[in-house]
Order: sequence, then structure tokens, then C-alpha cells
Amino acid sequence: METVGYVLVWVLVVACFLVGFVGLFISVLPETLAVLAGFVLYHFLIDPHVLGWPFWTGVILLTAFSMLIDYIAGGIAARKYGASKWATWAAIIGTIVFPILLGPLGLIGLIIGPFVAVVLVELLQRKPFGQAVRAGFGTWVGMISGIFFKGLIMVVMIVWFLILVL
Repeated sequence: METVGYVLVWVLVVACFLVGFVGLFISVLPETLAVLAGFVLYHFLIDPHVLGWPFWTGVILLTAFSMLIDYIAGGIAARKYGASKWATWAAIIGTIVFPILLGPLGLIGLIIGPFVAVVLVELLQRKPFGQAVRAGFGTWVGMISGIFFKGLIMVVMIVWFLILVL
């Protein structure tokens, strides 16, 4: 592959990695799927022999697990803080809807969206205000924990990739 093309593909691979990390904070971006896309670009456009089946099996499983973390972390933390099962669904919906509603302030929506949605759902179920706020806080703790663990998974995936290709 010519030098310009080689460099361009590496730029695209790194761009995929960056989109993945930005996606941790902007819910409409694909996070670990973007990192996986970077690996696919490398595999098909630079060297199809370096990344073997153990790598592909591992990163696909890690990608699937990281996608489950969104639901698991928020749900576990919310339930631990006394949230109802409806509040768990409200947190998921709040994570998606609030960033869209707030447009350019989407990051703020991502931070407050799940909290506000959970508090509102808990209040609609006639739970005391303090308990509703506690459930909202638990959802937020779960979301932050999920972001941390997904980021950690992406770092592991990228380091593994770099060890193999460099």
C-alpha cells in the first residue's frame, strides 16, 4: 500500500478510537463499536494476517459485554439505591432523550437526563421525594460506573490491538 494510503487508513483507525471515547459522553456515538470499526479498517485495509481469531473472538466478546454494561450498571446501582424497575427503564430513556432535547447541550442532558427521568417516575409512583432523589442518584452512580468500565474495556482492546500490530 502506498504511503499516503497507509497513513490515511491509520488516521481513520485513530479517528474511530477517538469517536469511541467521545461516545462515552455523547450517547448517540457508538463507543466500543467505533473501536471495533477501527480494528476492521486495519484488518481489511492494512494487514489481514496480524489480527487472528483469538483477537477477534476477544474483542467481539468485550464489545458485547461493554454494550450490556449500559443496562447492567445503571440497573444494579438504581436497584441498590431503592429504585423501582420502572425507574430503570426511565434512566435508559432519559439517557437517550435528554441529550437529544438539549441539542448542543447534549452532554448536560446525558448527565442530568437519567437522574431527572428516574426522579419523575419515582414521584409518579407516589414515592417520597427523598427516596426518589436517592433512586435518581443511584442511577447516576451506575451510569458513571458504566462509563468508567466501558472506557477501561476500550483501553484494554486498543492496547491489545497495539501490541499485535506494532
